[in-house]
Order: sequence, then C-alpha cells, then structure tokens
Amino acid sequence: MNLYEFQGREILSSFSIKIPEGILVSSPEEAVKAAKKLFKKSKKKSLVIKAQIHAGGRGKSGGIKVVKTLDEVYEISKNILGKFLVTPQTSKRGKLVKKILLSEDVYPSNSINTPIEYYLSILVDRDIEKNIILYSKEGGINIEEISKKSPYKIYREEINPILGLQLFQARKIGFKLGIKNESLKNFIHFLMHLYKAYKACDALLLEINPLIKTFDNKIIPIDIKIILDDNALFRHKEYISFYQDDIDPIEKEAIDAKLNFLKLEGNVGCMVNGAGLAMATMDMIKSCGGSPANFLDIGGSADKIRVEKAFCIILKDKSVKTVLINIFGGIVRCDTVAEGIINSYSKINFFLKKIPIVVRLQGTNEKIAKKMLNKSLLPIYSTDTLKKAAYKIKEILSIG
Repeated sequence: MNLYEFQGREILSSFSIKIPEGILVSSPEEAVKAAKKLFKKSKKKSLVIKAQIHAGGRGKSGGIKVVKTLDEVYEISKNILGKFLVTPQTSKRGKLVKKILLSEDVYPSNSINTPIEYYLSILVDRDIEKNIILYSKEGGINIEEISKKSPYKIYREEINPILGLQLFQARKIGFKLGIKNESLKNFIHFLMHLYKAYKACDALLLEINPLIKTFDNKIIPIDIKIILDDNALFRHKEYISFYQDDIDPIEKEAIDAKLNFLKLEGNVGCMVNGAGLAMATMDMIKSCGGSPANFLDIGGSADKIRVEKAFCIILKDKSVKTVLINIFGGIVRCDTVAEGIINSYSKINFFLKKIPIVVRLQGTNEKIAKKMLNKSLLPIYSTDTLKKAAYKIKEILSIG
C-alpha cells in the first residue's frame, strides 16, 4: 500500500521524528486559510505547496511550488487541484490531484546557509533476506539519474534481521555522508528512530529524498515515501483509514469479494486462478497484439458467486474489448466457473453482452463446463489451449 506524503509524515511524527509543519487541504479556499495559519506561526515569508499523488518526480512536473503570498497560494492551488499531474513515474494520463499539502519552507531565503541534501531509504533485499539502508550524498531530484550513471555514489548497509540497526552502523552511515560533530549526534538519533518506525509499521520501503542537514545542525526529512505491506494491515488498524480514504471503488469491491485485482490500462480483461497463470496469460495477450486491462486472480477456492463478481468487475471497465478467462480446474471446478460466467452475463446490460469472451478451461469437470458454455448461446468462445485462445483474441482485436 502506497502512502501519500502527508500520511508518511504522520507515521514519522508518531515516532518522535521532527518533520516540517504542514496542513492538508482539498480546495483553494482551504489552502488560503491554512496558509494564514502557517504564515502566522512561521518566521519565514514563504510556504511550499505539494501535490499529493502516489508518484515521484512531482518537483520537475510542477507539482511542488514555493509561494510567498496568499494570492499565490490561491492561484497555484487552483491550478493544481482537480488536475492530472504527469510525472516520469505516472502514465501519460497522469494522476488526479485531490489534495495538496501546505508545508513550512525549511530552506533559507539566502544562499549562505543552504542545507546539505542527502538521499536515504530503507527497504527489503529479498536476495539476501535482509533489510538494507541505501544512502548517498547526492540527494535531491536527480537521484534516479545518479543511480544509473554513477551507482558507486550510492552506498548500502545490510541490517542483521535479529540484532537490527546497531549504533556503530548509524555512525558509519553518518561518517560516509560526511556528517560530523553535533550534526552526527542528531543524525544517529534520527536514523535509529527512523529504522524503528520502518520496522514497527511493517513497511516494505521508507524513502526520504531529500533528507537535509541545516546550518544549525538539524536533520529534517523533506520528502517522505512509504510503502506498507498490505498483508500486515491486520496488525495496524490505525493505518486502515489510509487505505480506505483513497481506494478505488472497484478495487474495494474486489477486496470485499476476496479477489486479487489490479486495474491496468489495456483492452483485454483477464480472469485466472493463480498468480503464475495470470502472468503467463498477460504475456500471451501482449504477444497477440493486445494489452491486459487488469490483473484478476479469483484464487484456488473460488465459488460461482465469486466468479460472477469477478466477471462483473472486469466488464465495468469501458475500455475492455474482449475478455480472456484462463482457468485450471484443480480445487475450483470448471463447471463452477462456467456457471458463474453464464449467471453474470444475465445480470449485465445489453451493451456489455456484445463483448466477446474467450474461455480456456482445463481440469476438473471441463467437459461439463464446455457443454454448459456451448448451450448458453452467448458470445463465448471455448478453447482447449492457450495458443488457440491467443489466436482467437488476435482475431477479435483485429475485427474490433
């Protein structure tokens, strides 16, 4: 589960980590009210407006702006809110900005006391089965380019899964970053608390870019990105609201039906049972000139009700031109899947009935399932192999 920056700030703040003061708003009018409060509290004459989307690269794309007057606050927030922000990490369409964060500007107005920027992240390295800390002196908006052109500038520290982050490791990281004296003490305190937060909230990634050291020795995280492990949410009821606030209604419907669903941007709907089979099916769709519209795994123990729900969810996507259902009947029987498909067709409107369905069922009761589909008189094409299904998908797409 990706968190917005303001949600990441909430988590770090709860672990005694100092963060810039900010207020979340969803309209230009709210932005002006929030700005008045922040201007009053802060000695600085500027604030930062930050678009809240699940993607990096906001600064380069106009999603982060420094403002100095209430008029600027209103105009810039009006130009950002309700618009699609396109960054190097979004699709061509971009991400819709529903909320912005007004934050205090921690950078000095003069260039004499400019803070030093670093990059720091904590994540899981699955190859060595350990958490690692990646860090660099080259913090800021160009870290992606540095990782490609000068990877030697990014250091890594492996963390023992039993002992956790040790003080000597925190010192080592500080020394390599060139942090000394009073700043080093503050950095060690910060890093130990940061790792504690990472572990406690079951994060898969905690990234700060930039992390700054101010002229008066403060260590402040500026841009925070956190990805939580969805499978650990049952341990964190306090974070469930983060999930529910932003979840797509169709994705919520899929979760309630115990379906593994992910919306993509293609034209061929997919329904399978098993993640490996799903990947193979999506590869096949790409090979025959199509593009997957979704990832949908009904699981190994699905019943006809879950199959019906899965099928209806796929057909809610107006970009879907055809649907490929690829099921291996092991625990779930092929006739159960066929019954679910036929039942769901009777519940959708006439327009959606025009969408052709390619079905490949193999396993338990596959002969019964094929007879059911053939008798239904619906635009359903039953195939024996994935290769035949691919040819049929290609044929349908070429006609469409």
